[in-house]
This record gives sequence, C-alpha cells and structure tokens, in this order.
Amino acid sequence: MERSTVSVCHSLKLVPLSSMTIFARIASRVIMELLGEVVDAEAVPGTIKVTTTTESGKIKKKITFERSDVSETTANLLGLLKALRLVAIYTDESGKRRVAGSPDCPLSMEYVVEGGVFTVTLQGEDVHPDGFLTD
Repeated sequence: MERSTVSVCHSLKLVPLSSMTIFARIASRVIMELLGEVVDAEAVPGTIKVTTTTESGKIKKKITFERSDVSETTANLLGLLKALRLVAIYTDESGKRRVAGSPDCPLSMEYVVEGGVFTVTLQGEDVHPDGFLTD
C-alpha cells in the first residue's frame, strides 16, 4: 500500500470573478485563466476549515479561516472583498489544489473581529463538488 501525507487545508487564495478570463469545468477538473494576481487570504496556519453538506441536490460549501493583523488596512481589504463575487483556490489535506465556487455559483464572504483576529467565512451553493485545478 502506498503511503500518503495528510495535512490540514492551506494556501487559500481568493479570486474575484472580475479577474477571470476563462473558467471551465471538465468532469472533476477546473481550468482557469486569470488577469492579474489572486488575493492571498493570509490565513493563520491551521485555521482553514472546508466543509460541505448536501441538501436537495445542492452542495453547500463553507470555508472558514482566521486572519491576524486586525487593522484598518486589512478591514478595508476584507470590506472590498465582501462586496465581490469570489472563487477560492486552496490546497486540500492530501496536497491537491482545489477550486470552490464558479462564475455561475460564486462564494460570498462575511467577517467579524473576535479574539484578536478576523474570522472570515466564505460560503455558497453549487451542484458540483470542489474541482481539481489543472496547471
């Protein structure tokens, strides 16, 4: 039996839909082409939690994480991102790059300040599970 390393989700990036020029889903694979850079979520290591539930054929997706640096600059950035429709790219527990959300089913963002950090929640609904990002 081949051994594999399992870790926590990490390397969360946020992509505003306005930055995408191509988004295609082929079975479980996702092809994306972007204008400019993605936004690093700057999640506190170990705090990214990805959960999914199903209800009536819809997959409800939720990604929560903490971000330190409770400052005016970070609050302004999160406020801007909250107003946008987003797709998230993250590395899952087995080291595969995954995509949550799509142009048809984007994620929305909410955040609060608690315990000296921003607690951020991305959520949305889709009919497809998170895809695997192709390089």
